[in-house]
Amino acid sequence: MNYKVFKDGEQVETRVCKIFPKPYNCEKQMEYVMFAVSGRSELVIESETEIKSAVIRPLSKKIPFKIESGKIFMTVERPVKLSVEINGSSENNLAVLTHDVKREEGPDNRGNCIVLKKGDEYTGTLTVTEDDTTVYIEDGAVLQGNIYAENCKNLTICGFGRICMERYTYEMRKDFARGVDIFNCKNVRIRDIVIDDSNDWSMRINGCEGVEIENVKIFGCRGNSDGIDVCGSRNVTVSDIFTRVWDDSFVVKALGTGNAENIVFRDSVLWNDFARPIEVGVELRADKVKNIRFENIDILHSTTGYPIMGIHHGDHARVSDIVFDNIRIEDAPGAQLFDVRIADSVWNRDGRMGDIRDVTFSDIKYLGTDDNGILLSESRLEGFSDEHDIQNVRFHNIEIGKKAVKSACELGLEVRGNVKNVSVTSDSPAEEAVSLSCNIDVQGDAVPEADGKYKAAVAVRLSNKTEKRISGTAAIAVAPKNTEAEREFKYDLYPGEERDFEFMFRLQPGRYIFFTKDREKSIKNAWTFAEFKVIIQEGTDINTAPRYEFVNYYGDREAAVRLGVDGDCLVLQADNGADAVLYTAMPAERRDGEVVFSAEETDFGEVCAVIEKDGTLAAAPQLRCPAEITYVFKNEPKVKIIRTDIKLKKDTPVRLPLEKLGICGDEFLLELAMRTERTNSLRYPYTLFHSTAPDSTAHMFGRIKIIKEN
Repeated sequence: MNYKVFKDGEQVETRVCKIFPKPYNCEKQMEYVMFAVSGRSELVIESETEIKSAVIRPLSKKIPFKIESGKIFMTVERPVKLSVEINGSSENNLAVLTHDVKREEGPDNRGNCIVLKKGDEYTGTLTVTEDDTTVYIEDGAVLQGNIYAENCKNLTICGFGRICMERYTYEMRKDFARGVDIFNCKNVRIRDIVIDDSNDWSMRINGCEGVEIENVKIFGCRGNSDGIDVCGSRNVTVSDIFTRVWDDSFVVKALGTGNAENIVFRDSVLWNDFARPIEVGVELRADKVKNIRFENIDILHSTTGYPIMGIHHGDHARVSDIVFDNIRIEDAPGAQLFDVRIADSVWNRDGRMGDIRDVTFSDIKYLGTDDNGILLSESRLEGFSDEHDIQNVRFHNIEIGKKAVKSACELGLEVRGNVKNVSVTSDSPAEEAVSLSCNIDVQGDAVPEADGKYKAAVAVRLSNKTEKRISGTAAIAVAPKNTEAEREFKYDLYPGEERDFEFMFRLQPGRYIFFTKDREKSIKNAWTFAEFKVIIQEGTDINTAPRYEFVNYYGDREAAVRLGVDGDCLVLQADNGADAVLYTAMPAERRDGEVVFSAEETDFGEVCAVIEKDGTLAAAPQLRCPAEITYVFKNEPKVKIIRTDIKLKKDTPVRLPLEKLGICGDEFLLELAMRTERTNSLRYPYTLFHSTAPDSTAHMFGRIKIIKEN
């Protein structure tokens, strides 16, 4: 253990749970303490790592503390759920999860009482079908499995013990999926438990009436390890929850078990290592999804650029009276604050679509800590058609970086088709948010130099369309990361002034996004796309052909290769020997909705994916991983990808017949993945053109142009 925690002079137990933080190369552990408080308590936190500085989140709690002799001394006067983060990083944090001492009074033994004793482990599925049942899991007891309840009334699940699925693999989801799964029950109370390492959604409430969930702690490290999914249920209150999960935290769905109505999520603390903190949808298979509230919620970290608050709809429900109120967002680089959309997706099941009415976002504060200048993605409202539209969306008292947003422009809100009656208002006393308009453009037609690299002149135009002087320091950056350093520049523009900045980049062939960064958030998020081809002169000696370096998100430069064409063969020569995989495909016409760009940092909230949309290019912050690109949004490649395993020897050419690689013209697509000792342990392959899933997606492959001999 890294931490020791003392409460009023007595050491409390430090516990651990599994987490899967970015950059997602391996599972890690988070330490936490869990104890009761009654009035004022003094805590002392010691760490094996010297504590030089600390942040205690949520910042809204304003927990007093001091650091002396490398220890944190803090005061807790009421039940709180906190993350203690030391030395400027959220890595290796300590979660402090406290509750009122009155919650430890034990179960009501009336009716059928099932007790899981402290120190014992129970394995399998605990099934409840009888009315008036209490399942009490004592602190220190572990249920290695799950709880399933169906068709019963007056059900209570309580105690401070754990429900855990660490013994059950992904392949065992058929029997061991959700940690707590409640179906078609009435009068349900779930309190105090810990759900850890669920194999799917941590808790599902499906087709139920009258549910109270409070003081539950949820830790998830797997795909689909949502926090709490309330599905087709009525009169549900979820309060005082702490989540640190890899997928969504709070979700409302409807899975054909009736309407979802009168559902409240409140007074909670959320941490999402991958997906969305707050979500209505998808899978809204009901007549009504109505009167849903999310209120007084702190979002500590949401680090991958997904929407913070979203409604995503493609089934037949009328979604109405949805309120997001008093929500504070701390660390969420590149995120969409708001995303409300009606769209077709792989999850739709109904043969018809619905609509969205009366949505309110109020008293939302985006603090934007720890974001290193990465700007928010544009928020979005998008209906599907005249009949299946969005109406009456209100944004009131939104603050970004402690400044009041009073227009859709300053909100960064893109209102697409089939949306009516949108308002952005504020009566906040905070300074009004103003920002510079920004446009980025790659100048002229870039031509490769002798070493195969392109010189790209990138122009940034800033325009001050406000009534205030705006100054600061920004940067123009390029993705994929580590292909070129970002360029910092200072700006100072008076009202009505416009200014151009130009920067020169030297880049290998490939696909790139140039984008703005600004810690002060005084520049609009802007980007542009560029593609540079590999030009191969047929018959050129491979030893004099351009040398192309591999580089990844971490800055590893462990391989380089030369490419050539000699007669009917593709020729490759590497600087060092290695096992490699060559991927080849023939180009095809791009279709609407197809992905044009994504890189490893797309997963990490640093740059958006880009898609083809209505004949132009559009940012797609909803695409954050290869699985979503190919499965969720139906962008499986229409090209045939041919995979060829090859062994490369140092400075020794490898000749591969073009016909066997599926190449039949003077332009084709190529990707090369190298296997090195260092990069084999990473989540994504080590590829020349930065493809993260070259077996299934070809959109980042390099475009090769063969210049024939005369």
